[in-house]
Amino acid sequence: MATHDASTLLDLLHNVLETIPDRVWLKDLNGVHLVCNTAFAEHLGATSEQIVGTGDAQWVGADRAIEFRAADRLVIETGKTLTFEGPMPSPAHNDPRMYEVVKTPMRGSNGQTIGVLGMARDIQDRKDAETLLRDTTEQLELALIGAELGCWDHDLRIEKGYFLDERSCAMLGRDPAERNHGRAWGHLIHPDDLPGTLEAMRAHLSGAVPAYEAEYRARHTDGHWVWMSNRGKVVQREPGGKPLRMVGTLMDISKRKQAEADLLATQAQLQASLTAIEHLAFHDTLTGLPNRRMLNDRLETALLASQRNRTHGALLFLDLDKFKYLNDNHGHDMGDRMLQEVALRLQQCVRAVDTVARLGGDEFVVLIQGLSQDPQDAKHHAATVGYKILSSLNEPYALQGVAHTITPSIGATLFLGAAVDGPELLRQADSAMYDAKSEGRNTLCFYGK
Repeated sequence: MATHDASTLLDLLHNVLETIPDRVWLKDLNGVHLVCNTAFAEHLGATSEQIVGTGDAQWVGADRAIEFRAADRLVIETGKTLTFEGPMPSPAHNDPRMYEVVKTPMRGSNGQTIGVLGMARDIQDRKDAETLLRDTTEQLELALIGAELGCWDHDLRIEKGYFLDERSCAMLGRDPAERNHGRAWGHLIHPDDLPGTLEAMRAHLSGAVPAYEAEYRARHTDGHWVWMSNRGKVVQREPGGKPLRMVGTLMDISKRKQAEADLLATQAQLQASLTAIEHLAFHDTLTGLPNRRMLNDRLETALLASQRNRTHGALLFLDLDKFKYLNDNHGHDMGDRMLQEVALRLQQCVRAVDTVARLGGDEFVVLIQGLSQDPQDAKHHAATVGYKILSSLNEPYALQGVAHTITPSIGATLFLGAAVDGPELLRQADSAMYDAKSEGRNTLCFYGK
């Protein structure tokens, strides 16, 4: 029964030896092979029976056998396992692959070393993967450097699980050693930017968007704010889908933000310039009132509205009496002040829908729209506005501390529809104004009486 058990055990050990995919061999203290598995034998281009009883020199040559013998003696003398990486020469073929070789002392039942057990594992695929990973890592590092990107890693399971790399720390003026310092996510973000950033983070963690993206201001060590572009995504989840870890990149976009602000400022200045140019094109530079060009546009629009609504409108033409005397005796500056004051008073006498324009010199025009459909009511309304203007402009003017007076002569004409064009209406109102002059000035006359 014992013999049967021993035979079974030997068969089992032999099967284990053959099942091991690594190359396995056992040599005695003199370097003679006692046993090896098929994987080792095939590597040398032989069978296990051919290898047992031979030394290394027969298979790999004297020089390489000396190297192998030195390693074996080191294991025997120290009684410790020796591990190293290197090629495994073979007389059968040129094997360029890399192996991890383990040599360990083999001890007998009395504890004495009786030989050296060797195992060799093909690690070429692992080495290739390590090389690829190293190359990829270096390329990624160069890409991050070239793109001026920093990296971060966020362990979502702990409160202070947000880690910045060395470049990210540098962007914020922090010591590189802080890359090992975990912090709470978001504590460096500007309070005004935090709500939007949190919303972007929630959207990604909930699966609503494929990645987290946000732009915000982060506090620099010296106290100023740095605009950052932050991108990242979840890279690890629980089996149930709960996010566990995120990684991402940081970019300092302060220069871009400043450029955008400068561009907006330039656009605002350009728009202001265009608005000013447009204003100059349609307004009188002294009084700010609409000029002849805008008056013509307004008058054309008023004629069309009058025709559409069948309501009357009126045009009042004003000329200041003896304005030349004021200019000649008190100077053009005083005359300009007078014109500006007249413009203000005229605007206070009409509705917002009406138009007060300056044609040039001391000539002003008032366009009144939306009067009655009845001509007598319309004329009465226009006359009321005209006399209101007369009363207002007759009030004394305090110019540079001196009281001055001036009066207007006003000519008025009514219109209904577009039967008469704008230039003709201006001619009619101008003619009526001269009638007012003829009647002694400071009065109102209607065209055609």
